[in-house]
Amino acid sequence: MKETATYQYQTTITRIYFTIASILAIAELLEAKSVIYIFKPTLIPALIVLYLYTSKVRNPIYVLSLLFALLSNISFMFTAENMVLYGFLSFMIHRMICIYIVIKLIKIFFLLPFIVATLPFLFIFSCLLNLTLNPEATAFYPAAINAVLISALSGLALSNYVMEDNKTNSWLAISTLLFIVLIFLFMFQKYYITNIVFQPISALIFTFGHYAFYKFVIESEKPAEKEIRLL
Repeated sequence: MKETATYQYQTTITRIYFTIASILAIAELLEAKSVIYIFKPTLIPALIVLYLYTSKVRNPIYVLSLLFALLSNISFMFTAENMVLYGFLSFMIHRMICIYIVIKLIKIFFLLPFIVATLPFLFIFSCLLNLTLNPEATAFYPAAINAVLISALSGLALSNYVMEDNKTNSWLAISTLLFIVLIFLFMFQKYYITNIVFQPISALIFTFGHYAFYKFVIESEKPAEKEIRLL
């Protein structure tokens, strides 16, 4: 009976999370700024509530990463250059914490595959950075650091998925792939091409990306012998 009630609560919170995402996607498409300002700050808190209710571990480091993601998400709502800079800095800290979480939760760290998998992402994001930002721009160096961090996280996800294809690594790979697409959409929209369709798509990708990483954390926290070995 208790397990059924728990499952129902989890389902309800999950539905609230994706309902907020759907509202945001529609609001972005219709350019309903007031709706965006109301609902956008509630998306990540809904995920935090879902995690705290679902997880038996309740890792404070993961919650901290979500708080920085929330701060980044709010900062990017504004177009002022200083707010964009705050957004990049918050996202940078969020990404650093995510890398730390992944390294702590994965069973095995494959060093050589990680290096091989990271290099192509570094090349791709370097090209993207050169196409979209001027080195004299305030946000250039935070964006460059973020490019290195997302490349490292992508390398971690890809190498672990290739070397050990399981449910946990699949969620991590899905999350990373979605965030890569999100970065491309954000950079092109912010500095290269403006298209109204990008915003609702970005809102949905952001939602599913964070949900996939949440699932990775939950799967990793399930009782199992966890050990990090340097191969």
